[in-house]
Amino acid sequence: MNVKDLLPPRPEDMHKGFRGRLLIAGGSEHYAGAPALSALGALRSGAGVVTLMSLQKVCDACAARLPEIVYCPEDDRFRWRDIVFAQKNIDALVIGPGLDRTIAAEIFTSRVWKEWPGKILVDGDGLHGLAVSKDGLKARNDSVLTPHEGEAAQLLGITPDDVRADRAGAVRELSSRWGCVVLKGHHTLIASGEKFVQVNHGGPELSIPGSGDVLSGSIGAFLAMGLNAFDAAVLGANVHGLAGDILATEGVDGVLASEIADTLRKVIHGLREGTITA
Repeated sequence: MNVKDLLPPRPEDMHKGFRGRLLIAGGSEHYAGAPALSALGALRSGAGVVTLMSLQKVCDACAARLPEIVYCPEDDRFRWRDIVFAQKNIDALVIGPGLDRTIAAEIFTSRVWKEWPGKILVDGDGLHGLAVSKDGLKARNDSVLTPHEGEAAQLLGITPDDVRADRAGAVRELSSRWGCVVLKGHHTLIASGEKFVQVNHGGPELSIPGSGDVLSGSIGAFLAMGLNAFDAAVLGANVHGLAGDILATEGVDGVLASEIADTLRKVIHGLREGTITA
């Protein structure tokens, strides 16, 4: 598969709505930065409109860093009616970055999974919500899950060591239960039905706080641009890995998640111009 061929077209008369409209639901008192990094990853991947739904204090903190985002603040919890209101103006939803592991968050994630009518990516604490509510939840062909080995183990009811011993088997089993799955880690694996891809870009420079949030935003952006779940996952994971390759030329230590996000633009441009291949 040529990753370049997955990139959305960029006609000269395009407007920001053509680039895709993404809603991110996440953030909490303890994890205010996670949704901001996800939003930054989406913007740097080329998304046209990114909306963050979170607590008022999270939105206030993020607005100081990213004035390019649209904000949908809540006083004390996520409200289903706001998701319903927002859905007519967005193309995809990312839920989970920094959401925290509360009963309210678990109920919220479960309801979104069952009732959200469009494309969805679940990451971070959203995966915990799915794991504890998995009975009665069915696979979706318009979804992407992005677990690391620990989250994959919780979803499967096994140990992280079990996942590590058979990563390919684990991601395939997860895919059969949920839909498209990106199993993060060294040589990230992506499975969706019979489709299976290994990502050969990126290394230890990506094993840092916030890296997964950037990835979720990038894949979410490509979902919003119209790619199907598998293609969006493949494109986002490769672009993320290639950003790591570029940053690793200056060392694998001290890389910041925001630097990964800022490098996505360079990677995408390189893919379009043919100076970067994957």
